[in-house]
Amino acid sequence: MSRAYLYFIITAIFWGANFHFAKHMLQSVNFIEAGFWRYLFGIIPLLIVVAKEVPKREEIRENIKGILLVGVIGIFGFNIFFFLGLVNSLAINGALIISLTPAATIFFSSIILKTRLQKNQIIGALISLFGVFFLLLKGELTEFFNFSFSWSDVLFLIAVALFGLQNVWIKIHNNKLSNKDFTLLTNVVCLLCFALVLPFVGTSPFKSLSPTFWQAAIGIGFFGTAIAYLLWNKGIQLTSANKAGIFINVVPLSAACISLVLGESIQLYHLVSGIFIIIGVLVTIGIKLRIE
Repeated sequence: MSRAYLYFIITAIFWGANFHFAKHMLQSVNFIEAGFWRYLFGIIPLLIVVAKEVPKREEIRENIKGILLVGVIGIFGFNIFFFLGLVNSLAINGALIISLTPAATIFFSSIILKTRLQKNQIIGALISLFGVFFLLLKGELTEFFNFSFSWSDVLFLIAVALFGLQNVWIKIHNNKLSNKDFTLLTNVVCLLCFALVLPFVGTSPFKSLSPTFWQAAIGIGFFGTAIAYLLWNKGIQLTSANKAGIFINVVPLSAACISLVLGESIQLYHLVSGIFIIIGVLVTIGIKLRIE
């Protein structure tokens, strides 16, 4: 069980870095092209991993529903709203809003998987939810009744819902194929979706792309895609979607630490909201670990 938690933590750290990799990429290309390069560089190491054991056509056909659900709606859909939200938002804002994923995962898991909700899960999710609202209100709780979501906030919230669904679908469908094959195939489907849309939005000339862009593209592809999805999917396979979703709360810590290193300003309300989110995850995990 502890091995799965380690997988989740490593993945969440890499996904925290993704917000910064993506921000660098979006300075040079549109969000569709950024997604295309992310998954192209992500699939290359995955192909190397499964080179000797390529999934058979019959196996793909038998599992096509799960592959398409996770690849098209879960991964591609999530990335569309993820990149769109980042266009006009700070990386730390997106990381904290994505921390609502545990609540979304618990919600969809209870509906689709009929998972029984524990009291500590509900309490922990509510504490984390308060932390995210504190972020959206920029620490001004008196502005609650005057608050309106920004466009970027709404896009991130849609991404959260799709991520929650993705976690549930992985638990349902990532059991007939090997984890490596399932991860490769779902990422290939996502890449194909980006490739189909790319001609309609145009591409940037190679010569105009800086070394910083390519470094970010390779980083988000290798660490934030290939390794991250392999570990995340394996962890869900070993435990449950609910437990995986909880570890998304490590993402804002990773993003915040990287922000400090990069010199990006962090406000007091970022820190306070992050504390509430982490308290939420401790309430959820701490009680569950003692029960188990």
